[in-house]
Amino acid sequence: MSFQPEVTEGKVRSMTTTAIITAMESEYDSVRKLYDFDENGDYPRAHVYGRNILLVKAGIGKVNAALAAQKACDAGADLVISTGLAGGIDTSLRQGDIVLAEKVCYHDVWCGEPNLRGQVQGLALYFEPRPEMMEKIIAAVPSGYFKRGLTVTGDRFLTDARRLQTIKGEFPEALAVDMESAAVAQACYLNERRPFLSLRIISDVVGTRNQEEEYRMFWQNVPEKAAAMVDIVLRALAEE
Repeated sequence: MSFQPEVTEGKVRSMTTTAIITAMESEYDSVRKLYDFDENGDYPRAHVYGRNILLVKAGIGKVNAALAAQKACDAGADLVISTGLAGGIDTSLRQGDIVLAEKVCYHDVWCGEPNLRGQVQGLALYFEPRPEMMEKIIAAVPSGYFKRGLTVTGDRFLTDARRLQTIKGEFPEALAVDMESAAVAQACYLNERRPFLSLRIISDVVGTRNQEEEYRMFWQNVPEKAAAMVDIVLRALAEE
């Protein structure tokens, strides 16, 4: 099951304002260095690739992410991008790989039968970006730049190999785990099915022997790539 935004008379509403939501200060600063943001007002703002860009620092976790997404929608965002770090939970991933979510869901939600694991009662299990938006990004970006698949979200920094096995047992196709993307997607859905994207860079691979050291060293290893992935997506969306 999945929800997709409604299209009116075969047309998708043009997007003029894109909100970029990060959780941590380091992620926020990385994006803020990309453009000449106007720091006046409630949020830093910039104008790039024909879009108004709104930068929002959420804080870690689902509640913070949902509140930030609501603020972005209230500020007029037509597209909300959840970006930052994620843990890799697939053996194909390495630190520095970039995951563009084809769908997102929760790994720590259970509302009882007949709901599915990860499903908020009354909503679908998965939230998906608009297909035409994904197609545009994929067409404009060099092959292999992104890993595409499922990102799962929960209020837990994942280091426990047993918990990893549980998540992979319930969501075997999951590539990445974070603490915000599904909450952003749900908030966007509840705001007139507003478009969202989840764009994450792998900071560490869960269950590896040196996971904690890998995570600590991340910002020394690939900070430029973490910021560049946002610019690459915004540029791809602007291309005709």
